[in-house]
Amino acid sequence: MDKKTRRQVIDSLLNQSNRLSMADAEKETLRQLCVQGAKEGDAAATLALGRLYYEGFTVSQDYTTARHYFEQAADLGSEWALNYLGYCHYYGRAIPVDYEKAFYYFSKSGAEGNHCALYKLGDMYRDGLYVAADQEKALSYYRQAIVRITPETAEYPNICFRIGHCVLMAGDNGVTALDALKWLHQAQEGCFYLLSQGDPYAHLSLPEIEQDIRKALSLLQTWIPQDPAVQYT
Repeated sequence: MDKKTRRQVIDSLLNQSNRLSMADAEKETLRQLCVQGAKEGDAAATLALGRLYYEGFTVSQDYTTARHYFEQAADLGSEWALNYLGYCHYYGRAIPVDYEKAFYYFSKSGAEGNHCALYKLGDMYRDGLYVAADQEKALSYYRQAIVRITPETAEYPNICFRIGHCVLMAGDNGVTALDALKWLHQAQEGCFYLLSQGDPYAHLSLPEIEQDIRKALSLLQTWIPQDPAVQYT
């Protein structure tokens, strides 16, 4: 199998398939193709192999091994590998949390246009991690992230959630609540969609999303007229 075909098969199995219904034979094919590509110095396959270990999919979860492959893929020019190295330092995946290194890797990946790195930079400005807290800059990074992805925003609920949350926190009136609600509902829909596809992380944001939806609805209830102009009899 040539490199182009191998990359297409890996992408289809890893990123476009429903993991809940994936056959064991498909999982083994994915693992073998990633191993083969990594041995040949293919950045995309090396990144994918790192992701398998990071997520514990087709192999036992091992953050140290994952980081090893991410470092290899980054050396081969993968912007996504830089982003995953940022995750490793941000979350302390088998290493101490290091926000300075996380910011470094997210910045390098974000400079290449990686939307996940951009929204993590937004998180760091939102929460004041290594950098001074700056809500406007955080929202700016979130908006940069969302415009760099396809219109299928349901596949990126984390970014929609962050935009909705920032908008909601920026004002206490119906106009901002309505704008926030649009983003929050997209985020909620996206989480359920990803869960239906076997995504291992989509459930994590749902409680906060639903909390913000309740807050936005509460603000809207105080904003809309209490006595409707038209009555049905």
